[in-house]
Amino acid sequence: MKDILKKMLILLLVMAVLPVCAPAEETAVPPQEAASAPAEEIEVTDEEVNAFFSRALFIGDSVTSQLRVRIKEIQKKDKSFMKGCRYSTAQSYMLYNGSRKNASSNNVNLTLGGEELPLWKCVKKAGADYVFILLGLNDYVGEKIEKGIGWVDRIIDLCLEGSPDTKLVFMSLTPVTRSFCRKKDYRTMWDNYNAALKAKCEERGVYYLDIATSLKDEDGYLPKKYTSDGRCHLSSDGLDIWLGVLQDFARDRIREERAAQ
Repeated sequence: MKDILKKMLILLLVMAVLPVCAPAEETAVPPQEAASAPAEEIEVTDEEVNAFFSRALFIGDSVTSQLRVRIKEIQKKDKSFMKGCRYSTAQSYMLYNGSRKNASSNNVNLTLGGEELPLWKCVKKAGADYVFILLGLNDYVGEKIEKGIGWVDRIIDLCLEGSPDTKLVFMSLTPVTRSFCRKKDYRTMWDNYNAALKAKCEERGVYYLDIATSLKDEDGYLPKKYTSDGRCHLSSDGLDIWLGVLQDFARDRIREERAAQ
């Protein structure tokens, strides 16, 4: 009996000095994360969208020039619409031209503030947060996709070297009409180029913005109501579709910025 009591006493003493194991700790959710709404639920006002584009630069050829004209038309009724955005466009300007380090007297050049500049210097001079680029139509880049993507690579290199904080947004080629494709299947060529452009943008960590899909009919062509020349240039209705895609892009970026705060 004494031996049993001794053993019980020893056991109690051992248990008394053993550390008490704490229950597994639950992962704490910071209050700001717990309280934040999903990005898609964050409301964005028209005023915020207009302010977003005051930090933007549009670069392109005659198609982007049409967009500038359409924005100016809308601003006659609504002065705040995309107020402050800047443009550097030139008729017949090519993706190849944009990939050159220096402006050339033998080629069409972009201008900004009255000065002829290569694309990357326009980006640097503007100091914009976002630069929207639409080029390739005048190169018929769908016929030379590998070369075209090489030019895109070069543009990215030059722009990020000169303006590392600028966010580049490469927009897809807009679709073409059925009549434009009578001799060649430019519809498929354009689609293949856009797919390659999207892949390159993902690889390089820059934005790709699909404006083509919203402008296509059920067969993948630019419908008559969206074209001004029956070929590739856009009507007011087509330009308004493009503007809607741009505004959706702006809202998404504003929501992302808010959600990250």
